[in-house]
Amino acid sequence: MNYHLLVTCEILLTIVAPLIVFYRRGNWPTRTTTWCLLTIPILWYPTYAPVHELSHAAATYMAGGTVVYMKLIPSFWLGQFGRAWITQEGITQDWQILISTAAPYLLDLVTAAAGLLILRRGLSRRAFTIGFLFMLLCLRPAFDFLCETIGFVLGDRGDIYHIHAIIGSGWTWTFILFSAGLILYTIVIVLRRFVGFPGTSVDQPEAIRE
Repeated sequence: MNYHLLVTCEILLTIVAPLIVFYRRGNWPTRTTTWCLLTIPILWYPTYAPVHELSHAAATYMAGGTVVYMKLIPSFWLGQFGRAWITQEGITQDWQILISTAAPYLLDLVTAAAGLLILRRGLSRRAFTIGFLFMLLCLRPAFDFLCETIGFVLGDRGDIYHIHAIIGSGWTWTFILFSAGLILYTIVIVLRRFVGFPGTSVDQPEAIRE
């Protein structure tokens, strides 16, 4: 399959489709939700690569290495879509490579769990604020895992390939399946949480119903 077509399908599945379901289940005005559906997927693009690569960079320093070059935004004006990276020095041991390589996916799990806690508290009634947090904290990690896992299965020598080389197939797939299950759980819970919001919603605290 064409690379750009594959990535487009992954974006539609993990970012656009959940947002459509999210807003269709709410009670916000159509004009508001349409604007959110047009802008939030666009905002996903400049947030995904920087978050991913900066977590690699932070973990590199934590493992005792240094970052000598960093490209955070793909040159989409040159036809590049997902090409962002860091160049490291001083990362030679397996444990160092594992820490640096796995950092974005551990961050994904932390942000998904944080998203579940934050969004269940009903801190805002604004369609854009809630949808953006849903994208950033829950849907972005879903794309990260789906994109990297499909790339690994198709033979791409990316992050999961290097993790697999260090910890083996069993632990790699256990981590992938556990992480995917946890992230999917957070997405389902958030979608259930905002049924009919900001009117009557499933499992809403009394303060939000008023």
